Amino acid sequence: MIYIEPNQGFGRRDFFGNQRLLFLFSMQFLLIKFEKQTLFLLFMAVFITSCSQTTSPDHKNGKQGDDSMLPWLSTSGHKIVDDTGQQVILHGVNRSGLEYDRIGGNRINKQEIDHICNEWQAKIIRLPFNQEWMTNNVIYQQKIDEIIGWIKKHGVYILLDLQWENESVKIPAIPNEQAITMWRDIAFRYKDEPAVLYDIHNEAHDIDFNSWRNRAVQIIESIQEVHPKALILVSGLNWASDISMWASNLLDYQNIVYSVHVYPNWGGSSTWDRRFGNFSQNIPIFCGEFGGEDQDIQWGKDLIRYLYQHRLGWCAWSWVDWPHLTDRDDHLTPTPFGSLVKSYLQRFSLLDSLQNQIINLRFSFVEATRATITWETEWESDSKVLYGTSSAYTDSIYAAALLKNHMIKLDNLQPGTTYHLQAISADELGITISSRDTLFITLTQ
Repeated sequence: MIYIEPNQGFGRRDFFGNQRLLFLFSMQFLLIKFEKQTLFLLFMAVFITSCSQTTSPDHKNGKQGDDSMLPWLSTSGHKIVDDTGQQVILHGVNRSGLEYDRIGGNRINKQEIDHICNEWQAKIIRLPFNQEWMTNNVIYQQKIDEIIGWIKKHGVYILLDLQWENESVKIPAIPNEQAITMWRDIAFRYKDEPAVLYDIHNEAHDIDFNSWRNRAVQIIESIQEVHPKALILVSGLNWASDISMWASNLLDYQNIVYSVHVYPNWGGSSTWDRRFGNFSQNIPIFCGEFGGEDQDIQWGKDLIRYLYQHRLGWCAWSWVDWPHLTDRDDHLTPTPFGSLVKSYLQRFSLLDSLQNQIINLRFSFVEATRATITWETEWESDSKVLYGTSSAYTDSIYAAALLKNHMIKLDNLQPGTTYHLQAISADELGITISSRDTLFITLTQ
């Protein structure tokens, strides 16, 4: 601090002396002002930086750290949609084990989850659990948190599935009353997690519809009380094989999806329409389980194609349990049925980014009355050629075999004539592609 003594007179010396003092005072004032501004700017920088930092993991609410947020899912009419209103059809696998193995979950680990998400390209993993352990065991709850963290970092959804009540009861006819409170606690734990979906009971069985409906309502209300945005799956009757009763007695709540399970010994494809397919244009449906053994490959193809045609998502059963998708020892090598599921998961992951396409359309042989056309497709598909002397195409030839390399022979053509031709292929999912109108001229005789 500079102290200026009061002037007793005002001569030239006093003037310059006071001027020097005033100059020093002014400089110190500016310095103090500068320091305050600097401190203020530093404070603001620290404040802004601290506000922009990612919040620390909140394990109490199931948070697992900073990762890309998946869109919230909801229902709109008969569709599951994202927050832009676009339909979302999820395909994945069941990773069972935690319903009967509290400690190890039948050797579940991060590397395995990475493999399911990266190599198999699953977009949803259904995670069965045990009610008693989820209710009473903190370490078990933390294990579920950890696995959810592994999965969602891949941009993959988790479907929590109440599979067993405990080690004695296993799959009850319907959940007991304690499940109502448990589901409320789970919903509160993950209420800020769009990646977590809720399958409130694995399979209702040996129970009348009204009993199951009443318990489902209690659980739904307990979830939505704390988590109104939750997407909730409700199983059909008869071990979840039939949702026809739900179709005529819909639940009056938002974001409800009806879950069906399909297995070879539960009736063939002739039963699919009446058990769930006929309702796919009216209510949201998800196939929570299906699976088969080596002899069921064609059945599996037929079912996956059926589900695709009805625009229904699914989770195949099971990564580590019968009927197995992978080798029971290494949990990585696919079984024959697992290879089928894996191929479709990889295919579905490319549907939006890489459509099937006709490649290298060629006329490998043209004479006066005959011609041979070849082309290739990305996926195994059938072969069809439309042809004629105009783009109206008066004739066609079809081969049903599903191939990647296609060849069609045309006979009885007119010599010296210009023909229009279009190649068409449809894969086993029914996705159809076609070439442009293409011209060729037969030789003169």
